[in-house]
Parts: sequence; structure tokens; C-alpha cells
Amino acid sequence: MVLDDRYPVLETLKEESGVTLYRVEGGWVFFFHVKTPEDRERFFRYRAAVRRLEELGLVEAQISAKPGRHYVFFPERPIVRKAPPKEALEALAPLGFGPEHLAMGEGRVAYLAPWPLKAPLGPRKPGLLKAAPGLLFLLLGLFLFAQGLYRYFNPPEYAVPDLVGKTAREAFLLLKDTGLQVEVREGNDPTKPKEVVLDQEPPPGTRLRAGRTVRLVLNQARLTPLPDLKGLREEEAEGRLKELGLGVEARAYVESQEPRGVVLATDPPPGTPMPPGRGVRLLLSQGAEVGPTVRLPRLTGLSREEALFLLNAAGLQAQVEEVPSPALPDTVLAQDPAPGTPVPKGGGVRLRVAVRGEVLLPPAPPPPPERTVTLALNLPPEAEGRVVRLVLVDERGEQVLYEGPGQAGLRLEGGYRVQGEARFRLYLDGELYQEWAP
Repeated sequence: MVLDDRYPVLETLKEESGVTLYRVEGGWVFFFHVKTPEDRERFFRYRAAVRRLEELGLVEAQISAKPGRHYVFFPERPIVRKAPPKEALEALAPLGFGPEHLAMGEGRVAYLAPWPLKAPLGPRKPGLLKAAPGLLFLLLGLFLFAQGLYRYFNPPEYAVPDLVGKTAREAFLLLKDTGLQVEVREGNDPTKPKEVVLDQEPPPGTRLRAGRTVRLVLNQARLTPLPDLKGLREEEAEGRLKELGLGVEARAYVESQEPRGVVLATDPPPGTPMPPGRGVRLLLSQGAEVGPTVRLPRLTGLSREEALFLLNAAGLQAQVEEVPSPALPDTVLAQDPAPGTPVPKGGGVRLRVAVRGEVLLPPAPPPPPERTVTLALNLPPEAEGRVVRLVLVDERGEQVLYEGPGQAGLRLEGGYRVQGEARFRLYLDGELYQEWAP
């Protein structure tokens, strides 16, 4: 766990009266859980006491009073056997803090706790009573120093839970208090629900130290629209489907004026969303009705005019496809069917003819049209007392819809213009809490 994205937590030392003492890298943090007016008054009274010590040059502290991040950080210094200065006690007395709340470090640096660091002592001899506080703080400093060294060289380890099949929210909640970082990338498996974890790295049961990263593959379940295959030859259509992760489920042939093997129609029709591995049924041409046939001559190498003359004389139809080529213009580069194939009278023959000139690329696809999406969200109970950030992401980038303190049940709503695919993302204290499509 990292406090305020700045202080990696090494150990939780104490929790009392709504305040938690953490040992972090480089020092200690007193973190106030401000939920009631009494909690807020306690924090600001403590902050005022720390600032009085700053005015006396006795503390080196970092103070945060942001919503959901009320804390004071003290850099780590060895505790010394020394009583607090008189001026410090006089400055703290009006705020309700006494010597039992103070510890002194090297270089005349003070540490102020929101609750007593030790229980009151009974009647003792004057010399022993005077030495007891310094001895107590010395022992406390040695203990914390030893704990810090142990945690530094032996950081805590966490077993990675099994996250495959969990929703994004369930996975983040399982990892929330482990100190592990999360990295997410998109996956696509339309056979499984959207927003579930498809894979994780490392596998479940792996033990990682705090701060290491768990990588998750989150399902987006996008379907592939079936392209228009009409007019393609059978092998071309099959290759196009294979590129999209689809296959041919069945073939049917009917008489047609189109050359044999040309796709006449598909089932389902073009544009239908298709999951990976789905099969497509092809309706193919078997050519014209069987009757008198003509054995197709070799047309490759002839000029366009010569090939068209021969086909016209044989009673065949020509389909010409112009192809940019370094060969002489109007030279027949290929024919379908092959030479010697019996072709019924009136049947079609496809010719590929060389041309020169500029190769025209298809125009760039137009940008996706704009549309309006609506938001109607009540913040969850987990948002109470935390910093909430709600963003909308579309083809144009990210726009922030709300950023500020969170309240359970707070209503966020509105209508927004988006372009292309859009996603709402909800962050709590800088961590992704939920993501959904409008």
C-alpha cells in the first residue's frame, strides 16, 4: 500500500481513536480517518500543535489536509534520551498535549503523537522519575529502528490470489490491501462475460513482495462484423474469413451466370457480429446450365483486344480486371478458368489485364459519428471520505466529469457528446475502481 502515492507502507504500528500510525519508507505517518465533525476537530487541533512546534524549529514534518488524505509525516531520526524543551510544553499545553505526547530525536527534532506514548508513572524517586521518560523513548526508538531494518531487508510478501474469472471490481478489491501494483491490458473473448479477468501474470499462489506488479487481461468481448464476400472466388473468401478468425461451415452450389466458385451470398448476411471461431455458410456459383461447352483457349500473353475477340467468337462472356503492372499495357496476365477448361456457352471468363498509371488507394474511412451518452451514477459506499475522479474516454481522448471529495450516494448525472467507442472510468484515491460502457 502507498499513502497518497508518496509513502510506501512498510508496517502498521498502531491504530487508536480513528488514527493509524504507519511506518513508511523514510519515517512515520499519523493518518487520521476523518468521518465525523469530532474527527475533523481532532485533526486540526493536532495540526495546530505540529505547526507551533514548527514555529519553534522543533519539527520537520509534511502535513496534508486534502479530502480523504489527512495525515502528518515525520522523517525518521534516532530517538535520543532527552526531555522535551520547556517552550515546547508551554506551546502545546493550550491544545491539550503534554510531555507524554512528545518524543525527541537527534538534532533537537520532536515527534508529536495524537495520543499518549506511555502510561503515567506512579511515585518514584526523583532521579529515576527524571530518567524514565528518556529511557522509554530510547527503547522505543531502538525498537522502531530494529523493526525498520527488519522490514527493509525483509519486506512483507503476499500470495497472489486466483483472479481469473473474477470481475474487475472483485480483482481490485482482492488486491487492494496487499501492497501489490496492478497493470491492466485489454483482451477479447466474446464467449465470456465482459469485464472479467481472462488471464493473470504471475499465476495464483505466487508470493510477491509489496510494490511488485500483477498484470491482468480484462475481457472486452468485441465481436467481428462479417465482411461482404459477394463476388469473391471461393478460395479468396475462405482466406478472408481465416484472417478474421472465422471459418466456412458449409457450401452450397447453384446455377448462375457467374463463373464457377464465385460467392453469390453468405449466411449470416454481411455486417452480422461474429464471435471468433464461428462458421459461415457460402452460396457459390456452379456456372451456367450444362449444355454445349467450349474448351477455353490460352489467353495469357495476348492483348486485351485479341482475348476479347476470341471469347466473343466462342460465345463466352469476359470480366476484365485491370491490374497495375510493368508489363505492356493491355496484356492479359492471367485467366480464370485455366486454359483447356470446358466452359458452357455463355459462361464467364475472368481476365486480369496489365495497366499503367497511378495506383489509387482507397480513401481513409470517415471518423465515427458523434452521439450523446448519458450518465446516472450514485457513488458507492467505498467512495465516502476518498478522492473521487470520474472521466469519460472516447476516440478524442479523456475528459474529466467530476473530481473532488466522495460521499456515499452522491448523484452524478448528465449527457455528453462522444465520438466512437466510449468508456466511463471511476477512480478512488487515484486507483481504478470501476469501468463501464455507456
